[in-house]
Amino acid sequence: MRPVLALLPLALGACTPCDASVDSQASFDPLCGCPMLNLPAAAITTEAGLAALLHEVQIALYPEQDRASIAVAAHDDLQFFRAWTELDTVGNEPYARSYTIEYDPVVLSDPPSPEALAAVLAHELGHIDDYLQMDSAALLDFAVWYGTEDPTTSASLAEYERATDEKALARGCAEGLSAMRTWIYAHVDADRLAEKQKDYYTPDEITSWVEAHGSCDG
Repeated sequence: MRPVLALLPLALGACTPCDASVDSQASFDPLCGCPMLNLPAAAITTEAGLAALLHEVQIALYPEQDRASIAVAAHDDLQFFRAWTELDTVGNEPYARSYTIEYDPVVLSDPPSPEALAAVLAHELGHIDDYLQMDSAALLDFAVWYGTEDPTTSASLAEYERATDEKALARGCAEGLSAMRTWIYAHVDADRLAEKQKDYYTPDEITSWVEAHGSCDG
């Protein structure tokens, strides 16, 4: 979720965050997006399984990204996901770049539920949704802005990440996102816990969002 400036990560000022609204081309109630995913019954413990889930989430929730090149790759001590672009493709047109969603290996060695993984992938694809709307200059400005913000104190960083959470929530991923946050809280120390609770929706806040905005089943 936290980008590394040297690699121009795109996960997670200089650039105004893009609109977090749902794609208007969706042919079904957007709040039913996540519940309609074809999720595996068993825990996902391989990169191939994670890549397959990413493809499922992208096709169902972000069909406009079908021309984008998006892969998954492991990265140690990441805590826990981030989306970024390959450095040698930054100067390309948005859909000619190569994007990668990186994950910490603990995600596969002690995996959250497939529903939780689908929700966090929906969040990461929400970042890529933004970057596909940025030209190279805007992308570089964004990387500089994000890379110089302190995640423990930055209000604008929290605003941006929470807006990206809302992309997943508006696609019906509330239950999975809540489960993912509970899993994350069990895998971080007290300082990182406070950071996560500041920068992203907590389970209680997710419940409040659903109460205010509705859900697939009403």
